[in-house]
Amino acid sequence: MRIPYGESDFYSLRTEDQLYVDRTDYVAVLAELGKRILFLRPRRFGKSLWLSTLATYHDLRLADEHERLFGDLAICRHASPPPAHRHFVLRWDFSDVDPDPPLRGVNAGVGSRHRRLANEIHRYVLSSLELFLSRYSSHLPVRVELASDAFTSLDRVLAAVEQTPYKLYLLIDEYDNFANEVLTADADTYEELVTSDGPFKRLFKWVKAAMGGGKGLDRFFITGVSPLVMSDVTSGMNVAESIYLYPELNALCGFTGTEVRHLLEDLHGEKSAVAAPPWTVGVAHDMMRDWYNGYRFATDAEEAVYNPTLVFYFLGHLQRTGKYPDQMLDSNLAADEGKLDYLARTAAGQDAVVDVIREEKPLEIPQIFDRFKLHTLLDRSVQGTSFLGSYLYYFGMLTLKKGRTATRNLELVVPNEVARSLYVERIREILIPLGDSRIAADKILATFWRDGDLLPLLDFVEATLFPTFSNRDAAWANELTVKTLFLTLLWNETAYITHSEPELDHKYTDLCLLRRPDARTSDLCDLLFEFKRLSLKELGMNGEDVKASSRAELMGHELVNDALDRAEDQITIYRAALERRLGEALRLRAYAVVALGFERLVVRSNPVRRG
Repeated sequence: MRIPYGESDFYSLRTEDQLYVDRTDYVAVLAELGKRILFLRPRRFGKSLWLSTLATYHDLRLADEHERLFGDLAICRHASPPPAHRHFVLRWDFSDVDPDPPLRGVNAGVGSRHRRLANEIHRYVLSSLELFLSRYSSHLPVRVELASDAFTSLDRVLAAVEQTPYKLYLLIDEYDNFANEVLTADADTYEELVTSDGPFKRLFKWVKAAMGGGKGLDRFFITGVSPLVMSDVTSGMNVAESIYLYPELNALCGFTGTEVRHLLEDLHGEKSAVAAPPWTVGVAHDMMRDWYNGYRFATDAEEAVYNPTLVFYFLGHLQRTGKYPDQMLDSNLAADEGKLDYLARTAAGQDAVVDVIREEKPLEIPQIFDRFKLHTLLDRSVQGTSFLGSYLYYFGMLTLKKGRTATRNLELVVPNEVARSLYVERIREILIPLGDSRIAADKILATFWRDGDLLPLLDFVEATLFPTFSNRDAAWANELTVKTLFLTLLWNETAYITHSEPELDHKYTDLCLLRRPDARTSDLCDLLFEFKRLSLKELGMNGEDVKASSRAELMGHELVNDALDRAEDQITIYRAALERRLGEALRLRAYAVVALGFERLVVRSNPVRRG
């Protein structure tokens, strides 16, 4: 089984005997939905492969290879498949457009980047037309001479297509890729691209015009990540049917749990033909479900789906090494963290990112915004929960729960541990910037993993992190903040699966770190934390008195001792639930931690039921 990690060419998959998870039944589904389609999904979610599938099915050059390419796939079992190989296919992939192109003879100066980008768009379109003409020269009745201007050249190509029995199918991949890159770096240049008579807006105005009046452009299919750019060019391109919230298309790009399990079984059987692999299907599937599953793009979709790129990343590592990957996050997806950085800088600030992890409850919004423009992204005063949730939804950082609330709201949640890890790393950068503090934290954590002594970590939090809260918004100052601090510090994906407020016998513990299956033979322990917080007012002490007291003195305070007792009692219940679930596989260290304001921390380690 050749696992096609990073492969997005349908023709290569089918002709080079690589694994292909059949999605061709959706060709018929889309044929019923219309000719002008906009389909959005997060990065690295199989959109390019889907466009390649459409291109291969409709490309008039490949009629003689139809049986070879599609004969054993779902579309050929369809009762009435749509006509195949009846189109010229023109493909644009805007991830190939340089968001900061070289000068190419343009003088530097005010607005020079805008001019360079305009030239880059023209260059890219002309290049795509040259490739188109080289592929279809034998199918066109006239020789087409391209002009120096992209729009004139497009008109000439379309005029040639109109002289044939066929029409043109335009496929646009990552339509918003380079524009989003421009936006994050230079909002003024972005606005020049998509408003007024900007080159990007002009390009989509051409597409709209070419679809009208019986001209040769018969249909288009556009993919991207968010509707932001489309909203900004909307007067130039307001004819696209947005299908990305349709429940029947939830798994168009994405794998179901059944498909993932079958892939694992096939891979395990392949290895077993030689020798039993050192991994099991059940454990591997559990890991993949925790880390890669959970995406629901329509609230009525029956089943959440897995990120296909991450599935192939995991399977490829298993096939190559016989082991689970240490880093569950494919580095090619780590770039999504930049979207969190951008949100923290330009939208609702750092709290919007922190609250997703801290609150551990769904974010309720009335709807997913399908139209928002640049000014909304830049103007904090017009933003609300729906905007923030929608922004994070489009980039795959939040996803929909099934159904609606009693008040008909949608609920957005973190889809899986991969997305959670991106939030955690962003919060870590906010709290502990790279430098001496990060180095000190790493050293303390290395000791903690080895011997389980939490006191040095408490000292670090008191000395380095707590002082920052005096300058932060009051929204940070609650009990959940303490849990967030420890979740961020202790996140360790190579050794643990971290559960924040997991359900144990219908009760919820604050923080639980369970060793990964491949870490169960190590000297590490499973970890359980229960947090309490007492305000200085409750203690009847001021900050200076608390700081001057020893931990032993603080733990002798009646309220502190009572809080530790309550945390300890809860841990005893959770410990029993974990023992029932994991049996002898559990090696547990437990910690009852009480925060005194944001000045001090006290702890009881490995508490047991008191007699």
